[in-house]
Amino acid sequence: MRDQFVAIGTATDLRAHATKLRRRWDASFGLGRPRGMRSVVADSWSRMLGEGLEPDKLEPRRVLDDDGLAAIRETSPLGAVLPDLRGCLAGLADDAEHILVVADAAGRLLWIEGHERVLEQARSIDFVPGMSWLETSAGTNAIGTALAIDHALQIFSAEHFLIEQHPWWCSAAPIHDPTSGELVGVVDLSGPQRTAHPHSLGLVRAAAAMAEQSLRHRAEVVAARHEALDEHRYTHHRAVVATPPEPVRLRLLTSHEPVVDLPGRGPCRLSSRQAEVLALLALHPSGLTTEQLTTHLYGNAGNPVTTRALISRLREAFAGVVDTRPYRLAAGVSVDLHLVRRLLVSGEGRTALAMYPGPLLEGSEVPAIRVARDEVDLAVRAVAMSGGPDELWQWLDIPTGHGDLAAVERFLDRAAHADPRRPLARARRAAIQEAWDD
Repeated sequence: MRDQFVAIGTATDLRAHATKLRRRWDASFGLGRPRGMRSVVADSWSRMLGEGLEPDKLEPRRVLDDDGLAAIRETSPLGAVLPDLRGCLAGLADDAEHILVVADAAGRLLWIEGHERVLEQARSIDFVPGMSWLETSAGTNAIGTALAIDHALQIFSAEHFLIEQHPWWCSAAPIHDPTSGELVGVVDLSGPQRTAHPHSLGLVRAAAAMAEQSLRHRAEVVAARHEALDEHRYTHHRAVVATPPEPVRLRLLTSHEPVVDLPGRGPCRLSSRQAEVLALLALHPSGLTTEQLTTHLYGNAGNPVTTRALISRLREAFAGVVDTRPYRLAAGVSVDLHLVRRLLVSGEGRTALAMYPGPLLEGSEVPAIRVARDEVDLAVRAVAMSGGPDELWQWLDIPTGHGDLAAVERFLDRAAHADPRRPLARARRAAIQEAWDD
């Protein structure tokens, strides 16, 4: 049985499904009750109708002017995790004609960014910062409904209560305070209905989990500093707890150069050895001693002095990334490898495949890295091989999938006869076979 919180499947004909939903929308409001919709949508519509709201009279409300919006942004805990959300979703949003939306627990839209043409379309339906996107303001929608039921969900086309939103889809996931469990907001991906994909729900769930992890790290850092300040009782008891550093994103899954995204500096290229050090620390979150790190990097003949010098230069070049005693990644450093592994373990394999750009430090011969690289690569391949043409094509686009003859054969076996990718797949198969013959 399909997850009731997902609106579409990978094989859904989006245009035909939108037409069917519009007929159900018309029938439902002609009868004055939900008819033929998913239970999560029907329940939302029932809440609207129970409060006397009608789709032809309800209009989204502006609840924040420019000054109010600036003030809320300044104080909201969501501002602290915005770099994490951008790192996880912003590039995808721009490339795939989506927009990234962050709203607080009161349903107020705080940040909206992404593809410029989609942003312009969003403005035409008042889907802009400062507006309320609660159900009582904007009807059934992923943001307002996720807040109402405290659960991630996807809404497609005429599942929206308001007709102006029918050309849209949206996927949203709640974000909670990791200490109190309190709902602090929602992260959302939205776009024109032709760009809808079921994996978007897994992506926002992963982004919300990453945001909650970042909030947890920040709370731990602040608590530790408070404890240190109390213990040392600084003069006059007026010491100010420093603001935790901005989150850092470490990108190690790539066929290109690994980079670390630093606040205020953007992507910074890592040397091969620097990347290997950071990958090892990512694989050992509890930390490594100088001797352990030396053995991983150089084997039993390695010199700890060399490792100390390497770490010293790394910390000087990229402040706030590595902590010492033992060596470990600093709190607030997010790693693309961790995200993909979490998705695989949690059963979100297809989302992991969609977010997998390439192998871990391709070319590195450090044993622990090689093992982790093969482990993740094989797990992602297994997801693709058990999927349909879209999943197989995603794998074939990944560097380690380029020469995978079995995956090409399976794609040709499963793809529809009219699939425009078939000629490319046949050419790929011929090239692989020719390379083998040589």
